Amino acid sequence: MLQRMRHGSLSSGVNTILNNSGQVNSPLPQTIIIPVVIHIIYFNGTQNISEDQVNSQIEALNQNFNMENADIATIPKAFLPLAAATNIRFALAKTDPDGRATNGITRKKSSIERWTDDDHIKYTSFGGVNAWDTRHYLNLWVSNLSGGLLGYASFPGAPAETDGVVIRYDVFGTRGIAGKGQFNKGRTAVHEVGHWLNLIHLWGDVDCGSDEVDDTPPQRGYNRGCPSFPRLNNDCTAANPNGEMFMNFMDFSDDACMKMFTQGQRQRMLKLFEKDDGLRNEMLSSKALGEPYNFTSPALPEIPAASIKVYPNPVAETLNFQSGKDLQPGGKHYIIFSADGRSAATGIISKAQNTLSVRSLKPGLYFLKIGEGNEIPRISFIKY
Repeated sequence: MLQRMRHGSLSSGVNTILNNSGQVNSPLPQTIIIPVVIHIIYFNGTQNISEDQVNSQIEALNQNFNMENADIATIPKAFLPLAAATNIRFALAKTDPDGRATNGITRKKSSIERWTDDDHIKYTSFGGVNAWDTRHYLNLWVSNLSGGLLGYASFPGAPAETDGVVIRYDVFGTRGIAGKGQFNKGRTAVHEVGHWLNLIHLWGDVDCGSDEVDDTPPQRGYNRGCPSFPRLNNDCTAANPNGEMFMNFMDFSDDACMKMFTQGQRQRMLKLFEKDDGLRNEMLSSKALGEPYNFTSPALPEIPAASIKVYPNPVAETLNFQSGKDLQPGGKHYIIFSADGRSAATGIISKAQNTLSVRSLKPGLYFLKIGEGNEIPRISFIKY
């Protein structure tokens, strides 16, 4: 059965965070922007999801964390006053941990068909991908998961090398392969990022347990599907006429029924960014959304220079590839960098024609990187 599981640059203005005595703690930026890196680890082409699908998940995170989701108006009137915009937003990283330009996405072809929740996906040594600096990036690993697992997340304070969120590729985002079924609104990631921001399941993971948030009603356990309001359950408390908050992102309801965080959940998340003891405070000083500052080429393996060539060079409109049988570029992802290290274009090289259109680039010197990791060295070309 499908299930959601877990493990265990800023704008002006301020958020005021209250402590347990109702007093104001140190102010935070009005909008907190979290840099994100997506590690796509694929066994086949279907799992190698598109950049558009990745972007749709970033859009879903921003909408749902800020009450910009269209279905917010369908929250029952009894709970609507409790709904909160968190003022937390997400953006794909522009600069990697070494200061080089990035589109915020890494890709790796793997011989592992399905991953479990043992965190091996987070280690290069196990065939996965090591996390980028988890003080400054939200790491999301996207791949195929086993046993009906949709995703899982670490909580604040987890070991740095495993800190982040893992999501199954076909429930990641709202477009592409993810636009089908009952988990098609990108809310699996919303739920799991909620855990990464210190939110607990509404039922506290035990019968009638506590999620340590005052404005979420007690509930016996998790909900499935799309319950009808009110979802009454007197096992926990009889003094709850509005029933359970099954439309909260921290339940297990279908995506179509998950619609809100509460004011209390917002406060709990924002406390992570406080100056003195916030476990995610260093995220506020991340350089990941700034301009790249390292324009040197990373170390590359020894690959004969003649193994792959582009022509014509200089080029006006279309690059053609000449390569050996073991380094076919067709069908591979590429990134084009300008001479100053900025990402100028990204996409997939035509597999049928083995060509790449550069018509939209401005005249100048460029560097083309093809494939996963250091599979093929950067190739320079001149656009005129």
